[in-house]
Amino acid sequence: MKKTITIIAIMFTFWMNAQEINISGNVQSQKENEPLINVGVAFYDATTNDIITYAYSDFDGMFKIKLTAKPFYIKASLLGFKTYKSEVFKLSKSTTINIKMQQSNEILDEVVITAKKKIIRMSGDKMIVDVVSAGIGDGNNGIETLSKLPGMRMDKDENILFRGDGNLQILINGKPSLLTGNELKQYLKSLNGDVIKSVEIIANPSAKYAASGTGGIINIILKHNTRTGLTGTAFTSFGYAETFKQGNGISLFNNTKKWNINAGIYTNYNESVNHRKVVQVATNTNGIKRLEQKNDWYPIGRSYLAKIGAAYQLSKKANIGGTIQYNLGNSDEKTTGRTDEFFNINFTKYTLLNTTLKSSNNTLTSTMYYSFATDSLKTKIDAQISYANYDNKITRTTKNQFLDAVTNLNYLPDNDVINKNPTLYQILNSKIDVSHKFSNKFTIETGLKHSYVANNYDLILKEKNEQNEYILDPLRSNKLLYKENITAFYGIGNYQLEKWNFQAGLRVEHINYKATSVTDNTANNGKNTSFFPSLSINRTLEKNQYKLAYSRRIQRPRYLDLNPFFKYVDTYNIEVGNPNLKPQYTNVFDFTWVHNRKTSISIYSKLTTDMIDHIFDYDQNTQITTLYKGNVASATFVGASFNTNFEATKWWNVQLNGDFSFNHLKSDILSNSYNIKSNSFNASIDQNFKLKKDWSFSWNTYYQSAGNYGNIHQFAVYDMSIGVKKYFLHKKLRLNLKAYDILQNSMWHSTITQNNVVTDWVNRSETRRISLSLHYNFGNGKKKRVKEATLQEEERRL
Repeated sequence: MKKTITIIAIMFTFWMNAQEINISGNVQSQKENEPLINVGVAFYDATTNDIITYAYSDFDGMFKIKLTAKPFYIKASLLGFKTYKSEVFKLSKSTTINIKMQQSNEILDEVVITAKKKIIRMSGDKMIVDVVSAGIGDGNNGIETLSKLPGMRMDKDENILFRGDGNLQILINGKPSLLTGNELKQYLKSLNGDVIKSVEIIANPSAKYAASGTGGIINIILKHNTRTGLTGTAFTSFGYAETFKQGNGISLFNNTKKWNINAGIYTNYNESVNHRKVVQVATNTNGIKRLEQKNDWYPIGRSYLAKIGAAYQLSKKANIGGTIQYNLGNSDEKTTGRTDEFFNINFTKYTLLNTTLKSSNNTLTSTMYYSFATDSLKTKIDAQISYANYDNKITRTTKNQFLDAVTNLNYLPDNDVINKNPTLYQILNSKIDVSHKFSNKFTIETGLKHSYVANNYDLILKEKNEQNEYILDPLRSNKLLYKENITAFYGIGNYQLEKWNFQAGLRVEHINYKATSVTDNTANNGKNTSFFPSLSINRTLEKNQYKLAYSRRIQRPRYLDLNPFFKYVDTYNIEVGNPNLKPQYTNVFDFTWVHNRKTSISIYSKLTTDMIDHIFDYDQNTQITTLYKGNVASATFVGASFNTNFEATKWWNVQLNGDFSFNHLKSDILSNSYNIKSNSFNASIDQNFKLKKDWSFSWNTYYQSAGNYGNIHQFAVYDMSIGVKKYFLHKKLRLNLKAYDILQNSMWHSTITQNNVVTDWVNRSETRRISLSLHYNFGNGKKKRVKEATLQEEERRL
């Protein structure tokens, strides 16, 4: 009996010693708390110091392994970081281990890594594209890099579209870029593609993000250098099409153990031209009226941007920082044109147009933030307060001459108008986000945001009388005051179960606004509360990833779209606001499959009610077209997008993008009714050829098919671009020569059909152009951005 008990005890002891436990963990940088990829994590026997097994961290910095229950310790190593060694663990059950790695300041010789990373992965509501592995950032600017991502392309004006939708939020390192319109476009152009680490495409944003926008969110993640000290990038570029363009910039970064300071100055000079041709035909019982309008627009723009930011590490757990940014832009524009009028086939009269415009835009934006994270990263707190002041001034002088086609004499007096439009915006918002990890499987995140907007908008129109004096026209002048408060609260739950991830959230936004016309002493106000749920389900396997997501979105009217007074464009066109304009709501569904982290296929749909779109109201008696926005239609969009990247040879890389969509738009508005179904698709091929001695060659082609969008028919667009790149001075200096749209077939051409009026519209801008750019990187310090203000939702509606 004693012998049996002894044998059982020995076997039980052996079983206990041989028991396997599941160990999972995450590896992060100590300073930024960012996931570290491809970290070698080795497990050593604490008694013999022999290696037991090893693992590598994945794209989220995670690793998993099974280990016999006995004393062990861990060593983790990664180039640019100090080797991590843990204490001795004596574990008898499964657990999670958090590893924090400290960056090394040692200057290392150049290391060539030949292993290829995977390009695409999914995490939560994000599709993350590794720009470095894909090879699409090197030699391109920020806009060109974004245009090569799955489902993304540029339109004729170099605006970024995602699945054909330009209503995007652009973030830099998770924070709004602070810029809109042309200023944002110029900043992205000044951004080197080779400093972009990855891009997060959030087609269905979770409840954490503002609910505005139907095109989703694009978050640009910049690279981090591992060294402290001073570093910088200087660039200059020259371009020519029909006119001249030039840009310069310098960015400086300086890091110490506690401080992170960055500054930058950027300038841009841009001459441009747009040739517009509009043919409008109105048919009625009396005959056919035809207008043929040709306008040439010559703008000259100058912009200047200066920014400085600083961050200070209060402790290992807390950081504080802030940024100040100033933008100055001005433009001198000239438009000349002629409009010929025909009745049936007879040329009856014509109008000559001459317009000059001067504008200035001054923007000052600032922010302060505080962030806190516990050592275990179980609890994170991020608080911010931001302020922005926009001071914009526009003065337009327009002269029209009305001439008889037979006599070439005036049949009406000349119309001479000065239109001034000074506008002042102020935006103040504050937000706080808190997340807490209750276990290795379950995390809760919540937050609160409040924004306040004050808008002072003046429209001053003066017309020259017979005494050559400009007299105020009170019927066409207006002063509008707009104030808005939006309070938002959200909550998100995230549950991780083996290879499954579930995330659900709800965002509540309450808006209270008032628009007051000082001129006629009227007011338009309202308030409402909206709910925005979100859901995502992810499944991750060895070579395949799947994501199913849903979110509800809103697009609020631009502030000035609510202004009931009209803006004078020319003799035949005016714009007017709509105080009854309501927000549009969209339900977005998305299913994505990623294979081998290189190929992605997405199927998506957008169901929109009260869609905001332009309405063209043509008056046959005055021949004036009034343009305004209304809640014109319900819309259904269904699409599929495809993206893959592969190496045809060691020196030839190919990326394929394609997007197909079906849309159904229905409008019951009497003067703007339609019920139209249409298909469209776009495709692009980007090829890069690596040559000897640091030379490379690129060839990009794209095609956008024709399609119908409501009562608008859009014609097909196609073109191609080529480029040559060369590195000098140990790859510190890069020269890039590129020719864009060589075929010169990238233009806006559409036909608008509304009742008995058909308008054919062609905009031909100088898309065919050549550019030469130089970029120089200097210093050995660490490049790190400071958090910026979160004002993008409000800015997008300016």
